Amino acid sequence: MTDPISAAQLQPLLQQTSWAKGRSIDGIQTMLEGTAIVLGAWEDDRLIGFARAITDSTYRALIDDVVIDTPKRGQGIGSSLMHQLVKRLTEMEVEEVFLRCGDQVVPFYQRLGFETSDGITMDLGQD
Repeated sequence: MTDPISAAQLQPLLQQTSWAKGRSIDGIQTMLEGTAIVLGAWEDDRLIGFARAITDSTYRALIDDVVIDTPKRGQGIGSSLMHQLVKRLTEMEVEEVFLRCGDQVVPFYQRLGFETSDGITMDLGQD
């Protein structure tokens, strides 16, 4: 899981999601270049899992864009990526790790030790 990830390899995975299906190759490349931690899971030369963390390496980290190829879900790939990601963040001694997710995946993240918070999530409205 240390192979470099290209935007062309990642785009098909992101197209399987509701939140990232419209991302362009150029945008994905910029995202990859600006992300502190990027992890991938591979089957031969095909990217089948992805997760990333945006962090200042000290105080905060946001886990984002965790996606597993639809036919490969339920095989432990997402759990493995998340364990590796959290391990890297705790090695950096990041104080707070958070993520935002849909209701349907809350049980997955709870099994990994994440808890729902009482905070309010706000989005900048974009019409």
